[in-house]
Amino acid sequence: MGAVQGITEFLPISSSAHLIVLPWFFNINDGNISKLTFDVMLHFGTLLAILSVYGKRFITIVIDGLYGLKDRRIINSLLMKIVVATIPAVVLGLLCKDFIEFYFRTPHVTVFSLIAVSILMIVSERIFVSGKEITYPVAIMIGFAQALALIPGTSRSGITITVAILLGLKRTQAVDFSFLLSIPIIMGAALYESKHIDYSGGGMDIYMLGVLSSFVFGYFSLKFLIGFLKNHSLDVFAFYRIGLALLILFFPK
Repeated sequence: MGAVQGITEFLPISSSAHLIVLPWFFNINDGNISKLTFDVMLHFGTLLAILSVYGKRFITIVIDGLYGLKDRRIINSLLMKIVVATIPAVVLGLLCKDFIEFYFRTPHVTVFSLIAVSILMIVSERIFVSGKEITYPVAIMIGFAQALALIPGTSRSGITITVAILLGLKRTQAVDFSFLLSIPIIMGAALYESKHIDYSGGGMDIYMLGVLSSFVFGYFSLKFLIGFLKNHSLDVFAFYRIGLALLILFFPK
């Protein structure tokens, strides 16, 4: 599962969809390990992966933003736009997480999300919007898109990159902002859930393997996506998502 998390966390195909569908489809049993603890460890692995790629740039953005405090340049800094864009997902996550987990974490909701976002991805590649910069309205809209990724099957990277393109950002800008925006969210989620970590049941070797595999596969999938989207569209990911949705529909358990 660590490899699945690492690959699907960054590719716009929805990690939540695969982590719901694979155990459901193949009757995978978690055994004696804590699922929550394992999920937290996987998040730490993917966090390490994204920091390996974007960490230096993210630190530079934070330092530049903080230096801007003395002359109010921070108001127009990329740091503040990332902060503002992070708020919708944080608020929705804190208020609705249990509701979403209980009612939306099902294969049928996943199918709907997979198809709906796939259509949006295909449309985004066929609508030309003149190049824009990351303004506060653009950042906030991308932030609300990120909040929707709490619904399984949406894909955080898929919806944020797609909405960014629809709003007029260049594809490379959209990809970079999407993953820079993911750092505080992934970090915050991992730290917030870490208070529930339980090692009493053993399985430390499985947890460590989960961290390692999600880091390695996450790193290479992220590097692949960045390079791929420089010269290719989102279509291949959209068609894959539609294929996965049809697989769930026509081959039910």
